Amino acid sequence: IPIFMSPCLPQLSGLMIYYASDITICEILLRLFRDYTEQFIVMLNRDQCLAVFRASADLLKSYSTNHCAARVVRKALNKSAEEELEEEQSYNDVLCAIQLLNNIGAKDFIDTFSTERTGGKGVESSEVIEVVFFGLQQILPLMTNGLLHFPTLCKQYFNLLGFMMETYPQKIGILPYDLFKGLLDSMLFGMSHTDSFVSKSSLQGIASLAREQIENGSLNAHLAQIPSMFDDCTSRLLQEVIFQTAIWDSMEPAANALLPLAAVDMNRFSKVVNTITLQLDAAKQQKMQGAFERLMQPDVLAKVAKGNYGGRLNKMRFRKDFEVFVKEVHSSVLVF
Repeated sequence: IPIFMSPCLPQLSGLMIYYASDITICEILLRLFRDYTEQFIVMLNRDQCLAVFRASADLLKSYSTNHCAARVVRKALNKSAEEELEEEQSYNDVLCAIQLLNNIGAKDFIDTFSTERTGGKGVESSEVIEVVFFGLQQILPLMTNGLLHFPTLCKQYFNLLGFMMETYPQKIGILPYDLFKGLLDSMLFGMSHTDSFVSKSSLQGIASLAREQIENGSLNAHLAQIPSMFDDCTSRLLQEVIFQTAIWDSMEPAANALLPLAAVDMNRFSKVVNTITLQLDAAKQQKMQGAFERLMQPDVLAKVAKGNYGGRLNKMRFRKDFEVFVKEVHSSVLVF
């Protein structure tokens, strides 16, 4: 089948241009590419892989041009479960596009075709990453809050986003600013999501960004555009996740995100904490400040700030202290 399909892929992706106005045919084309990659991508040689990459990129670009930029997604309220499922199915074309990118970016595929295993005859990880981020750029205009309220679509999107952020954070710094900002906004939306998988994926992605900045400074260009980027992440993490009752479902990923966010710039982190603390009355301010001082041990933060985040003892110590911090703050400071 791959021998037959590979020469046909450019023509098949080109059909998206001619049938752009028919969303049904667009969905069929996306489903064809999704199913083909799902079934056969691990079997393809380098030339066949590159053919899939090029055709998929062209397909998604044509799809985006005609359906992503101007399409408005609104999720109706007060619908039954059956009606919500039917409504979500009307966006199956978007789901197919996300699943196509998930298939291309699957870690087992990248591992299978890594140059170390294939003697230089496989595809480079960078070639896979380039296609996936290009695809994300094409579909990002659709990733609004309205669309992300559909459970299946939301999980598939954050599965892809979390994987790419956590596995290839070094590539984030060279992304176009608009794409980076859109992906960051998605993670900020997702970290307080009621679905624990979505929340965990988003928190892991934010943690990866903070660690990448600490270790390599890769996000300096984006920080120049958004100097308060990590401040905003910290503030929303504290107020929308850690200080909410839902924190008990996200303890570990929240702790793993808070530690590197604090270590990126400890002075700015302190300012964020002070801003939040000043919203409390005097007695609670003192309790909150004391709780933060006990949580943020200078020796641990100093090690993390030097890029020594991976130490198992550091992680275990902070997670234990974080659990104590959350219990203390929720019982004596926060009132729900």
